[in-house]
Amino acid sequence: MAGYDVDVELERLHWVIDIRGTSHVLDLLPGVLGAIAIQLDGRDVAHVRKPTPQRPWQESAIEIDGEPVVVVAIWHRPVMHTDVFVGERSIRYGRTLEAAREVAPHPASNYEAWIGGLYRYRVTTRPAIVTRGMAAIAVVSLLALAVILIWLARPSGLFLALIVGSAMLTLFVVWYVSWQAVATRVHLALLDRPELDDSRRLAWFFAAFLGYPVLSIALLVLVYGVARTLATT
Repeated sequence: MAGYDVDVELERLHWVIDIRGTSHVLDLLPGVLGAIAIQLDGRDVAHVRKPTPQRPWQESAIEIDGEPVVVVAIWHRPVMHTDVFVGERSIRYGRTLEAAREVAPHPASNYEAWIGGLYRYRVTTRPAIVTRGMAAIAVVSLLALAVILIWLARPSGLFLALIVGSAMLTLFVVWYVSWQAVATRVHLALLDRPELDDSRRLAWFFAAFLGYPVLSIALLVLVYGVARTLATT
């Protein structure tokens, strides 16, 4: 909760600004359609766009008693950050506007914003597609299904049904985990290829994301066909 409280403070929407001995109240009122209203002493004076991953730094300049003031909205999860610069110096940190711009978040590509949304907490390592434990469980489940479906012409009974159901559920879980691992590995690999444009990145990602289940179904049909052939010979 402490970290969340800090984020809320960094999203400060109410500011009291002292200019030439006069205090002014500056309020930021986020709207629904992508703009933040800037109110000065209860009057709307300007708007600043809401930040997005593609445009993480948004600013709007106004004047208060002849003094230049810049209101900044900065993209951040889980809440945006805000800052106010009077005379090009932050009233929160004391840093200059130029220095703040230099350390602003880098704009994300459309691919990073769209597909990256599927990975809210970005992983930094490529997960193993199938671990040793998963492989062992899958092999045992496959052997159990092979024994029942090939060597028993008509498997019946509650016990056999439980074995078949458990084996198939286990195999599905292993397959689903491996599918997610493949998609994650492809996503991270594409992030390491900035020379690719967004359309090519999306094409490669969806080719892997949709191709894996298609190939899995084709393999399942092939295995079923082989099993049927062995059962009838």
